Amino acid sequence: MKIKIAITSLLLVLLFQSCSLDDGEGSIVNYQALPVLEVEVPQSFTFGEVHSIPVIFEYTNSCQTFAGFEVTSNLNERVITVVASVTDRGCEEELVRTQQSLNFLAASNGSYIFKFFTGVDDNDEPMYLEYTIPVEE
Repeated sequence: MKIKIAITSLLLVLLFQSCSLDDGEGSIVNYQALPVLEVEVPQSFTFGEVHSIPVIFEYTNSCQTFAGFEVTSNLNERVITVVASVTDRGCEEELVRTQQSLNFLAASNGSYIFKFFTGVDDNDEPMYLEYTIPVEE
């Protein structure tokens, strides 16, 4: 019985030691909102269709990578923020203008209000590019 407990304990120790996620270099990943520079919105949406909306933004250093869009919904209003993952390894300051497409399904009638995050003002209040886009059937 003691041998079974000793072997089980040894296997558990080896299992937890081999599952380390640290690659020994200590890289840290954070997430950061990037300001939107431009958006190419359509004049209208067609009900029931998926629309691709090109969103243009800039990376400010070589450690930023596009992670996705954060979209907050409230009825027909959408607040969109570009999210970048940021590592802390050997970053070089550089401005790189890039574009990603936001896919949007027009699932209701009326109009949609889109607010694209562009940064914060002097009072730390968020600023947005705002568009109202009607939905046609």
